[in-house]
Amino acid sequence: MDERIDLADVRKRLEDAFQGNVRLVFWEDEGSDYAEAIESIQLEGATILNATHHEMAVKRRVLRQEPEGRFVLYRSGGAPDPYADLILDLKLQAKPFVCSMEGMWAEECGIPVELASTISDHAAFFKSKERRQMLAKSGLPKDTAESLRFALCAVALRSTDSIVRDAARSMAARAIIEWSREDESALRIISAAGLAQTFWSAMREHLGYALSAGSEPSVGDMSFRMLEGMCGDIVEDEGKADSAESSKVLGDLARTAQTRPAFDYVVHEYKDAVAAAIPEDARTPELLADVDAIPQIDQWILMFFLTAEMESGLDLTLLEGIWARRQYMLFADRYRHHYGALLALARFERAYNDYKGSCGNAEGLAGLFAGYIASWHEVDRHYREFFLACKRMGETRFRKALAPAEAKIMKRYDEFLSDLTNRWQTHLMDEERWPPASVPSQECFFHDRVELAFPQADRSHRLAVVISDALRYEAGKDLAERLSASRAAGLAGKISVSCDAAVCMLPSYTQLGMAALLPAGTLEIDHASCRVLKDGKPTDGLQNRGSLIAPAIEGARALSAEKMLEKGSVDLEGVPLAFVYHNVIDKTGDARDSEGRTFEAVDDACDEIEKLIQILLRAGCGKVIVTADHGFLYQQQEPESYVYSDVPELSKTVAGQADAARSRRFAVGTGLPEDDSLLSYEAKELSLKGDYEVVMPRGITRLRLQGSGARFVHGGASAQEDVIPIVTVETTGSHEEATQPTGVEGFTTGRPVITGPSVSVYVYQTKPCGSGVSPLTVRVGVYDKDKEGTLLCTHERELELSSTSEDPEQRKTRVTLRLTDEVDDHSSAWLRISAKVGSTTRYQTAWQKEYSVNRAFGSDF
Repeated sequence: MDERIDLADVRKRLEDAFQGNVRLVFWEDEGSDYAEAIESIQLEGATILNATHHEMAVKRRVLRQEPEGRFVLYRSGGAPDPYADLILDLKLQAKPFVCSMEGMWAEECGIPVELASTISDHAAFFKSKERRQMLAKSGLPKDTAESLRFALCAVALRSTDSIVRDAARSMAARAIIEWSREDESALRIISAAGLAQTFWSAMREHLGYALSAGSEPSVGDMSFRMLEGMCGDIVEDEGKADSAESSKVLGDLARTAQTRPAFDYVVHEYKDAVAAAIPEDARTPELLADVDAIPQIDQWILMFFLTAEMESGLDLTLLEGIWARRQYMLFADRYRHHYGALLALARFERAYNDYKGSCGNAEGLAGLFAGYIASWHEVDRHYREFFLACKRMGETRFRKALAPAEAKIMKRYDEFLSDLTNRWQTHLMDEERWPPASVPSQECFFHDRVELAFPQADRSHRLAVVISDALRYEAGKDLAERLSASRAAGLAGKISVSCDAAVCMLPSYTQLGMAALLPAGTLEIDHASCRVLKDGKPTDGLQNRGSLIAPAIEGARALSAEKMLEKGSVDLEGVPLAFVYHNVIDKTGDARDSEGRTFEAVDDACDEIEKLIQILLRAGCGKVIVTADHGFLYQQQEPESYVYSDVPELSKTVAGQADAARSRRFAVGTGLPEDDSLLSYEAKELSLKGDYEVVMPRGITRLRLQGSGARFVHGGASAQEDVIPIVTVETTGSHEEATQPTGVEGFTTGRPVITGPSVSVYVYQTKPCGSGVSPLTVRVGVYDKDKEGTLLCTHERELELSSTSEDPEQRKTRVTLRLTDEVDDHSSAWLRISAKVGSTTRYQTAWQKEYSVNRAFGSDF
């Protein structure tokens, strides 16, 4: 190079070279740049000897005349042949010194000066001070020309890894990120510095990206080949990159929020081309279950199951197993509702068939009640879940393809509703009054659940009752499961949850149900307005309800859930009992314009109730009871003419009486007509005070009523309207056994030998969540030793063990881990499940198994 360093700088660098025990410094000035100036450089504590053509004289002085002296041995014109070099022995003993830009860069970056020529070949790299500083800090090897070039590439791509393979991975990731942003500045630096061949060689050696003959390498092509590699053996393309390395690089991009756009860009560009490389006969759930690369994988799985539904019915066990494995994968959120719809459909079929097979064994209303709360309510729940999932997936092609399934589920649900309601109404008055003594009832709620609980004003002994308008039994059961599996602060591991059932008063409408939950007294309907009196006192509104609760429990208060949620807290100091009134479902369903959002309202209500419980527990309530005033009927399709019960005389009678009231599902008044399409009862038969009648349409039909919605109704006699939940949430206090998270175990198959590219393990949740057993977050991975070690698979899989199912099979999840090539550097590896410690970020080993490594056979484990 032509650049020459200032002599003052030369002097300082030479003096610095003698730090430590250095006696000799050898300066080989190949270009003779300093030959004329050498005599003018004076050092402190050392002497410069010009050995050019004076080798023997210099050697005599250094070895014999001044054996303790400190010398700089300068020679210009470059080194002679080693066999002819008279002072080669001194040169080998001395510390080398290069006074050129290459030498300065070598010294600055910790590179042996012997590699000055390599530095010169890539001088463009060293023009940046920032890059030189990064290179100096790099822990990568820089002691050979090959390793130095690799380190230069790594720095250009801003890799800070000190292990070569890790650096190659981060280099590829950075190149893909820049390519996705249409800014390949780092690759331009690499090309300008003459390092392109080194970069692509590293991609070939460490990531398996090999070019086909005659083609030029590019980041776009590498991204495509790596996306193919992520698909593993199902892609039939010899040009795909290494599967494990591809999964590692692209998977890490996908699982980090900041770099996910780069992964999505790769998928957008190449998903169709990759899909085309997957043969038709490989597009089955069993073969695709663990493939995590392109969205078409989930699309094929979903269409496989949808086709099966149309032809022979869904295999629920297979579907649940596939979703258990895919719900934590890269495109799970995109297709969560698609899978949810299929799961709800399959579970609906199972529940429907269970009902058909067992409903005939139910004896009387008590038998129907028992059957409904045990399992038949699941028909309602999965019907709701199906249409909620359909709505949330949007107007997609898959949604349209579900149309025949929708028609079938609506038809069967109508059959279920009609059959169960007819049975329910047949036995409604078996005991000559409502509510019957043989089943728990709403009218006993305050005495049995509140007064006998002895609420006290001190913390942890307060009682709260949340009354959620129209929270029917299936929704309450769902709520209980959500609470049992909740990870919310103050709930996880700190509560026990149970769900009981009761029947509400008839007619099943808000004013009567709310009044029945108040302290004991006679109930009377004002049939001019449908307002309800208790012992002659009004029961509508917070103030009236609070005035009835307070005499029974001194200091009790009636509160608005809406205001509590807005504030996020409540002050219950000195309050032994709080009645909290919550209205989301009924408020949404009762309005004609919003009744179509009923199922969404159920979901919203459960979310809000969970927040209310958190607030109440923080306020010192040791127990929170969630119940409802009544349930509801809801059918997805608009009611046809056959759904209406036309009784002209009833309409005339009600219209002619100022003191008569009615809704879609009941009417209250005097002198109401009798008709075969109506159930008619005197007030006293329904445990009500007064001289009036109540009529309700038979079955699930509606009364005609101008202006109101007809899909969402309540007030009549059906299990869906009449059975309400009683969800009890209690703090577990100091009971250690009730505050523990569920456990976890691993189950493997075959011999503990790694012979192929992956290993699989069944992660088993030992206990269902609920009754104080909280969810558990676990990580599954393969490591190089039995303690904290190097990860030997592409990434750890994180699972949330939160199942409330009593079925052990439902609590097992198969996890397949793709191994990286580092596993071959070890004689054994540890397959480990680690459990999260409380709410910390720490994990500790919960289960592990040692595997020997022998991948010579190449078979997949």
